[in-house]
Amino acid sequence: MAKINGIKIHVEKESLQNDVELPSHPVEKGINLIDHVERKPVVLSISGKLIRPDHTTLETLLGRLSTIETKGTLIVYEGRRIYHNLMISSFSYNADANIGNGYEFSMTLKEVRFAQPSYVSLPKKTKAAVAGVSSVGRKQTVNKKQSPIYHVVKKGDTYSGIAQKYGAKWQEVQKNNKYLATQIPIKAKIKVR
Repeated sequence: MAKINGIKIHVEKESLQNDVELPSHPVEKGINLIDHVERKPVVLSISGKLIRPDHTTLETLLGRLSTIETKGTLIVYEGRRIYHNLMISSFSYNADANIGNGYEFSMTLKEVRFAQPSYVSLPKKTKAAVAGVSSVGRKQTVNKKQSPIYHVVKKGDTYSGIAQKYGAKWQEVQKNNKYLATQIPIKAKIKVR
């Protein structure tokens, strides 16, 4: 009895092919040959019987195995030994007169090898804890005067409306200009700050 992703199947024969690729070109004498040997993926051929008590259960088994094959699902095979990261590369079955409630099958399982990156990811940069800069013992600079802000008066403008627009006090705007609050001429250039 064996299992493919937990599905029980009756395996009668397991045949393992575990090859390596050897160099076919000349290699310098005395160097380490391990750099010239590459392991090929493991290939496991199994055969046996797919048997279930009734036709419906048998068809369900065939459907599950076919789905695993066609969707390229990674499998774990548990037989004489346990193999991980395999995929079904071929699956065939046939009816035999000696088996009334099943099929003889043969299946080839091939290892999928995952590559590892050849570089190492560096950890994300962390900000260093730096103390705030103190102004103690330093000459304090005096703020330079800001350049004045002017506004061109439009119909309906008032000192309070203009002051609110620029974030100033209306008394300051009125003080900076010679016009009375009720007599601000249209198109006049008044100083806000």
